[in-house]
Amino acid sequence: FNFADKVKAEASRREYLTIEELKQLISTECKYEIMKQAFLFSCLCGLRVSDIRKLKWSDLQKSGERIRIEIKMQKTKEPLYLPISDEALKWLPQRGEAKDDDLIFPLTHEGTINNILQKWAKAAGVTKHISFHVARHTHATMMLTLGADLYTVSKLLGHKNIATTQIYAKIVDKKKEEAVSLIPNLTD
Repeated sequence: FNFADKVKAEASRREYLTIEELKQLISTECKYEIMKQAFLFSCLCGLRVSDIRKLKWSDLQKSGERIRIEIKMQKTKEPLYLPISDEALKWLPQRGEAKDDDLIFPLTHEGTINNILQKWAKAAGVTKHISFHVARHTHATMMLTLGADLYTVSKLLGHKNIATTQIYAKIVDKKKEEAVSLIPNLTD
């Protein structure tokens, strides 16, 4: 008896936000501003919640004219050198008197974070069930939709295997199919 033959694998489903839904969240107040900042920062850089939670001011380094994050990823223990877009930088909180070893986003327990995110999304009119990990999916899907190549997106996410990133390419392919089906019949 081969169990693998009997069980059909369900296609991996990745919930993500569209740019329009991101704009809805941006324009909606969140009860906890630091959570809004952390989530939107993650949407724009792709870091996991575990990496956002341990991100310190000293992890931000200037490289030429660009700021980048230099960390060892919590999940994979691999180093990550991640250039940060100007749009993502807008969501960093004010540093004030914070020391290099201070956390940038002092967040609470992940379950609490996800409950707050869900309430914020509902207030923004976003009907999808969101968790903090949706920010990472949003970043990957947005990068591919905007034209970044699969290899580059794989490196931005810190994936060891490009096959992991290909899941997002399937989402983008589906969006392309939806887009071309919008073309009306022109020969009646």
